[in-house]
Amino acid sequence: MADHYNSDYDAIQSVIQTYIDGSRQGDSSLMKAAFHPGASFFGYVGDHLAEGMDVLFDWIDGNGPCPNLDARLVCVDILNSVAMVRVEARNWSGKLAGTDGQTSDLFTLLRMPEGWKIVQKVFHWHAAA
Repeated sequence: MADHYNSDYDAIQSVIQTYIDGSRQGDSSLMKAAFHPGASFFGYVGDHLAEGMDVLFDWIDGNGPCPNLDARLVCVDILNSVAMVRVEARNWSGKLAGTDGQTSDLFTLLRMPEGWKIVQKVFHWHAAA
């Protein structure tokens, strides 16, 4: 049982790292492999609802590189073929993020025949202090 959990954990961590790497480099093409084609994306930036994968990918590309992004997996919950991951990210920077942005992200993943894929991302953009 532990070996199965550990291999799932490592695979999930790798998928989330693919998302983080694309975010850090400001290149959505690097992260797209982490997402199922039917994935969803939702979250508020202030009063503005951001929704749809194209919005996420366009924002990542428009924001550009974010070399100091510090993203950490703070919770990974695996239940057979589904998983929930919480990532806290700080030091967002770039053309759209400004400086010192912070997000709390919740990812839902599903084990597919080709491996784990993100099927949903919801986020909270923390207001500047």
